[in-house]
Amino acid sequence: MSIQAMASEEGELIRKILGGRTNLFGDLIAPHLTPLLRALRATIGNYVELEDIVQQTVLKAFTHLEQFRFEASFRTWLIRIGLNEARACRRKCASSRILALDPAALIQLPVADESHSPRVEYERHEASIRLRAALARLPEKYRVVILLRDLYGFTLSEVAGRLGLTIPAVKTRQLRARQKMVRFLRPLSQTQSRSRACR
Repeated sequence: MSIQAMASEEGELIRKILGGRTNLFGDLIAPHLTPLLRALRATIGNYVELEDIVQQTVLKAFTHLEQFRFEASFRTWLIRIGLNEARACRRKCASSRILALDPAALIQLPVADESHSPRVEYERHEASIRLRAALARLPEKYRVVILLRDLYGFTLSEVAGRLGLTIPAVKTRQLRARQKMVRFLRPLSQTQSRSRACR
């Protein structure tokens, strides 16, 4: 497919999404995730930060899609958002490191406790992986609501406005999405409980 044909197809997708067909956003973003990851990986090496920045970039692209002006390609616009997010993350990390080195701040640090043991950190990491896997299994219309409401803290009216839905519709989708998440996570938690019992 030529660059012009691809741009034309993307332009049509964007118009449909802005017209209310938000379920098409996955089709729009999918071809650009690998180039986005490459660009970000060249900027930051930390995998955990990288994953967070990709999620934030995709969310920003979705919630600010009406600001796309068709002056550059969608991919260029998306990568620009990602690089801005990476810079903001680097600034935040740098400022937190400076605070940690401040002697007054060091004195006030709590004594290490069991809640930060390697075992607990590992379990938290595993839980995070399972949660992401369950989230990825959700249909797009439910995943977007969970991201906006539960992970990014948007109000019901903000989500309704961004998705072109009524507040009752957002509540219904959020409830169904949570029920599906519970079903996806249940087999994993049962397996984990059995493995703990065997130890």
